[in-house]
Amino acid sequence: MHNDEERLYDPNAEEASLEDNNEVAHNIDATSTATATPPDDDGYSSNSNSSQPSAENQPPQPVIKHRFFILEPAVFLVFLAMYLSGTVYQNQLLYQTCIYVFEYNETQCSPLLGVERETEEVQRIETQVQPYVAKILMARSLLESIIPAIVSLFIGPWSDKFGRRPIVLTTFTGYLTGSIILTILSVIATKTVISPWVFLLSSVPSVLSGGTCALITGIYCYISDVAKEKARALRMVLNEASLCAGMMIGNVVSGYLYAATNTVTVFAISSGLMLLALIYVIIFVIESLRPDQIHSGSKIREFFRFDLVKDLVTTCLKRRPNFDRSIIWLTMMALTVAIFTMEGDSNVTYLYVRKQFEWTLKDFSMFNAARIVVQIVGSVLGMFVLRRLLKFSITSMNMIAIASCVLESTVRATAIYWWELYVGLTLGFMRGIMGPMSRAILSHVAPANEVGKIFALTTSLESLSPLIAAPLYTFVYNATLSYHPGLFNFISAGLYLLCFTFIAIIFGIQKSLGHTATYQAISS
Repeated sequence: MHNDEERLYDPNAEEASLEDNNEVAHNIDATSTATATPPDDDGYSSNSNSSQPSAENQPPQPVIKHRFFILEPAVFLVFLAMYLSGTVYQNQLLYQTCIYVFEYNETQCSPLLGVERETEEVQRIETQVQPYVAKILMARSLLESIIPAIVSLFIGPWSDKFGRRPIVLTTFTGYLTGSIILTILSVIATKTVISPWVFLLSSVPSVLSGGTCALITGIYCYISDVAKEKARALRMVLNEASLCAGMMIGNVVSGYLYAATNTVTVFAISSGLMLLALIYVIIFVIESLRPDQIHSGSKIREFFRFDLVKDLVTTCLKRRPNFDRSIIWLTMMALTVAIFTMEGDSNVTYLYVRKQFEWTLKDFSMFNAARIVVQIVGSVLGMFVLRRLLKFSITSMNMIAIASCVLESTVRATAIYWWELYVGLTLGFMRGIMGPMSRAILSHVAPANEVGKIFALTTSLESLSPLIAAPLYTFVYNATLSYHPGLFNFISAGLYLLCFTFIAIIFGIQKSLGHTATYQAISS
């Protein structure tokens, strides 16, 4: 009988490995780790495997066999729940601020819930309320950035030793607890007037469990463990597609569900979806690391060891052959700047479309849904047409994705009519593959036992980006609210252009050193 972990391995593949053991030394794949590496940037030779036995003497490793991504349904449910309640949360903040802070009556404030069109008087009230709400959203972004960024520094090295499954379980539990708190607060708000700042309590459980930072680290480490090297980029895109599908359906359903019910019902349904996701992980998600890769000892005590952070920093800063260290840092910088831009955008975009185009929650939900559909279709078609058929490299795909982001932000910055936003989202049809392609580059450049550390530092930097992005975008939006609310989109276009420059440098390195195994992997 096999237990849950043993079912991950294919015994036939292990027997084949034993039979073919003598041929391994003579038929090493170009993308596998070589026992001897070329000189590094400073001309020194690097050979991390010199103390390891030769290929002929190494015991065969069991082959992990996965036929599908068992995390996809859970990821879909979590992001469906997040986006089902996300915009409703912002509307609730507008309403609570209107009543509690500015002391308008319920009749004057109810249009701010986003269900009905606004009158000129309501628009005047919202102009007063929005800057205050923007500050609350900024505080939430900061809260959800600082602690998760610190936690993530421990999570990556810890997951390399003790597995990915505990990380996923912890983050899902945090999101469920936060959603339950949000539901309770919304019930209290129907009985009495409460401060809008109290709603920040709903972010505390997810923050303490690592938040999106830990979730993304766990998911992509898991995929790197189970996906074959040549299919890794495609499978990361498919995982991103399931994530986007949850976002899309959440955005579409949110407006209609909210109009048909109320805030409490929406938040309660969101909590139910979080619970389903957690149950799915508990029942179906099996640890991706082999039993022999998991260390013994106290998992809790080991988590708080500061030498894990030291190990992480050493891993990311150490010299590597063939500009690998430069590629890792350029990729991490591109991801960080991109997340910086996305976080800043998301902080003020809903306020922007309400002010500029007088959109309701339904209008904004439909726009987001259309954007995500275009993003999913564009990403999947791009992967199959450009990558599978036309054989575009991973770096080339990444550059195309970032160019799409530049075009979309430029169109949004100059938009006068609402339909121009739809033109912009069409031009940004490939934006969805930027994250997966960047992480695919990291997974190819970094050895398997260092992927968790590098992903952890990457997500920590991404998580810290709102510390600057939220105040910057909030300040720009409030300063330009009276004459050009969409001016912040010019900042986004410029930052995406910077990301394009980082990946273009990697493309140049790839072309100049394309004979090495690493560059054959990211250019194949």
